[in-house]
Order: sequence, then structure tokens, then C-alpha cells
Amino acid sequence: MNAQEILTGGGINSQGRVFTLVELAIVLEILTALIGVLLPMSSAVMDNQTREITRQKLKNIEAALANYVAVNKRLPCPADGTIPAGAANAGTEGGRTSGDCTNEQISGVVPWVAIGLTSADTEDGWYHRITYRAAFSLTRDNALDMSLCDPAGSKAVDTAVSSTPGGRCWASCVGTDMTSCTSTQSYLLGKGFDIRDGAGTTLIMSAAAYTGAAYILISHGGNGYGSYDNSSKYIATAIGGVAGDIEAFNINGPAVKVTSTLPSTANTFRDAEYSQGAAAMYFDDHLVRPSVFSLIQRAQLGPRSH
Repeated sequence: MNAQEILTGGGINSQGRVFTLVELAIVLEILTALIGVLLPMSSAVMDNQTREITRQKLKNIEAALANYVAVNKRLPCPADGTIPAGAANAGTEGGRTSGDCTNEQISGVVPWVAIGLTSADTEDGWYHRITYRAAFSLTRDNALDMSLCDPAGSKAVDTAVSSTPGGRCWASCVGTDMTSCTSTQSYLLGKGFDIRDGAGTTLIMSAAAYTGAAYILISHGGNGYGSYDNSSKYIATAIGGVAGDIEAFNINGPAVKVTSTLPSTANTFRDAEYSQGAAAMYFDDHLVRPSVFSLIQRAQLGPRSH
């Protein structure tokens, strides 16, 4: 490099041409611009991949729960999310009293041992444990067996075996006498969770309208708000985002009650479109919420056809 090149701050390319500082600055600006474009794209791709991993895991848990119901004719109670993996009772079904979950499901996660999965199978793509809630009465013995109901039946549920909304199909349903058979609607009435939209004003699923959700699976998304991580630590503060106001209805905690009283507007689960931004609209939860009837059908325990 001669004295003139040194003074101009140039360099020499493979053809011997001199690069000036101005040209180098232009190249750096172009590279910076490309990085500014490619980094968000790469982040979006990774986020989509993580969300797809989560969706697949939720599907696998759905299948495992349906298999459990097919064999046991009821839902399992949640496992305790505060117990570390590998510790005693980790991933096992929580206690039941007269068939109901005794811990009121305030820290409930998927009971991976009970449904034949591993701890890792029940973590979402962000390595947070997937929250699980079983609707009241559906953990009782034979609660999800509709084989003795008949769509044409005219008799209400048999509440002698359990209190409403845990009524069952009448065992006396035989032959073609529909007055001795419980109808599908009678059986479904009052069963399952209510699910509301993000605003809380619209019922997406309703136990009173026969469309209650049998259970809820919740991945709390990238921000993890309200979940337990894979070391059983509770995530009370959002990670990499904000704690959405709508998401607050889906978090774990003492406020969660699953009792004989149907959920009120205040404690009903919420489902909304994926949205980022301010807390009022932020929602990155993934919910799985099959209706009671769809779960029964999947488990092949549906009503008979007379």
C-alpha cells in the first residue's frame, strides 16, 4: 500500500483495486441492515418451531388422556406441579376423596406417570410443565361412561350414585323403553368447564349448554406466566414478555378452585387469539379444551344406539 492509499484509508481487493473508507462504510451499513432484517426473521422461525413442538406435545397428551379414559372411564386428577421430577410422587395422580381431587387443583400439572408418559413429554417447547385441570365430578369412578345412555332417552340422570353434576346414565336402560334411559343432553347438562373469550363476555363453551370442557391443558407460552418450570419452580413473573391480563385467568395459584359450583365469570378459563404487546391484550397461552362428549366419543364410551 502506497502513501496515498494509507492517507485515504484504502485497502486492496483480489484484483488490486483499492477500497476506500467510504466503500467499507457502505458495506458495513449493508451488513448491518441485513442483520437487522434476518435476526427478527430467525427469531420468528424459532418461535414458530417452538410453538409447533408444543402443539404436538399437547396432541400426544390428549391421546394419552383419551386412552386413560377408555380404560378407567374417568379422568385422572392432576399431579402436583411443586414436586421436582424424580422425587417421590412426582407426576403421580393427586389424591381423591369420594372420587374428587382433594387438592382443588391449585398447582395441577399433567400426571405423566398415571397416563404413561415421561416428565419431558408433558413439558411445552419452553420447558415449562403443562397445566392440567379436570372438571369437577369427571374424576369419579365411571363418570365418563355413557354406554348406558341413549340419545332418544327421556329420563334425567341417576343422581343416586353421585350428586349433580356427577349424575350417571340409568343402569335400567334396557330394550327399547326410552322412558328408562337417560338422554345425551341430560347426561351432559352441567358437566365440564365454562370457557370464555379474552374479554370474558362471550361463552365459548358452556356446561349449561351441554358443551362444557372435560379438562383443560394449558401451555403458558414463551412468557411462562403462571406455570411451573421443569424444576418445579413457579413462574410468577413473565419471562421475555409481559404478564397478560387475560392470561391471569389461566395461571396456577390458590385462586383456582374446581368445585361443585359451576365456575363464575371471575374464575372461568379464558381462550383468545395469540397477541403480543401491552398487558391488556397480551396472550400467548395454548389451550386444549375438548368437550365432555367429544372425549367420551374418542374413548369409545359413547351412548348406545337403540
